[in-house]
Amino acid sequence: MDAGGYGFFLGIAPGVSYGLWNLMRVQQTVKRAELIARESGEFFDINSSSSIRFNYMFRPSQFIRPDDGDGTRRAKSLLLSIRKQAIRRHLTSAALAFLGGVIGVLIAIGVTTGS
Repeated sequence: MDAGGYGFFLGIAPGVSYGLWNLMRVQQTVKRAELIARESGEFFDINSSSSIRFNYMFRPSQFIRPDDGDGTRRAKSLLLSIRKQAIRRHLTSAALAFLGGVIGVLIAIGVTTGS
């Protein structure tokens, strides 16, 4: 691998790390939400249906349905409470990775050419 490749991977590392950290935080909240529903004797799994995930991401007003039980409503409310921040963090991580990759390659090329 040439210097540009190393620069790229070193450059994207902070953005990728931030994105993985964000995903871990979201997953912890998902587990907490599932526990809330289970404690009420209800089943809730955001990964059980693509329509549930789609509604969560793109139609949050339809995420909580009228036929949801109390525990499922509380679980879904918890997930909705972190939605905007999680999306914002994920977009930030993508931007950091993109910019870091470009800057890393430019620095690596500059260092190797002696500029």
